[in-house]
Amino acid sequence: MQINVKHALIDTETIKQLVTGHSFEGSVTCDFLARGLNDTYRITDEKQNNYIFRLYRSGWRDKQAILFELDALNQLYEQGFRASYPIKKHDDDYIYEVEAPEGLRYGVLFTYSEGERPLINVENAELIGATLGRLHRLTSGFESVYERGFELDMQHLLDEPAEIISPVLERYLGQSAVNLLHAVVENTKADLAALDLEKDFCHGDFHNHNMHLSSNGIEVFDFDCCATGFRGYDIAVSWWNLLNNYKNMEKDCWDAFLEGYTAERNLASDDFKSIPLLITARRIWLMGTMMANDDVWGTNWMNERTLKLFIGQLRTDRPGDRDLQEFDNDEVLH
Repeated sequence: MQINVKHALIDTETIKQLVTGHSFEGSVTCDFLARGLNDTYRITDEKQNNYIFRLYRSGWRDKQAILFELDALNQLYEQGFRASYPIKKHDDDYIYEVEAPEGLRYGVLFTYSEGERPLINVENAELIGATLGRLHRLTSGFESVYERGFELDMQHLLDEPAEIISPVLERYLGQSAVNLLHAVVENTKADLAALDLEKDFCHGDFHNHNMHLSSNGIEVFDFDCCATGFRGYDIAVSWWNLLNNYKNMEKDCWDAFLEGYTAERNLASDDFKSIPLLITARRIWLMGTMMANDDVWGTNWMNERTLKLFIGQLRTDRPGDRDLQEFDNDEVLH
């Protein structure tokens, strides 16, 4: 029988042998940190210098897409922005190629962001907002010779995940849930299309889990979701994080975040109006991404209760939509 492998976990000894394309201070140790859309390892040399090695999953990002990410990071580095940066190998290239059981995978060594995940409080929320504002200011007009392969636009954030979610919703909740999802998607797209929105470089997953705070300030990492797209989406992800994970502090911290952001750059009226719409887009994108990558998140969480909660959030996001009122008396959805 042929054994098919979807996402192999490469052991730490193999990673140590792989990264010999770089120079370290003496011998190194390797610790596996996290399995996710990509796998993350920490490399530590004899002088206790730390590095991060990311092994991209097969088929997730092609070489051009990874080079786009590294290009953006290098341009930020040249402007003094604090982030985890790629480190070149001896051959003046950044990327390792790994023939894994499931197919070709790419690896990149990054600098290590010292510190700890910032606690969410008013002071740190303002600092996080200022950091995003600075990132946006420094990357305005960013261009790369490399193709990212997607944008943080309506197709990527709404249409594509909705196609992934729909058959799962139908299986658990029936056609009414699918109809509600698609109505929310179309109404959200119509509202976004009516606004004059700034599109430029975005981090794509900007919240406190993707940064460390030390005495030197905030340092940002994990640009794996970066792309050109709606600037409001980056801001929406930060608000979405507060709403979902820090509800008791959400109002004060959101106000502080905005104060920090606008101290670094202007936020246009239409971009501000787009933020609630892009929170809905974030919900839909994340649900589609989790469903499409069940080797990371499994399928046990896909159940009637979770999907009803998701549908309820979408309905709450759009209380004034008359075409959604027909779903309010559907017992299956409540």
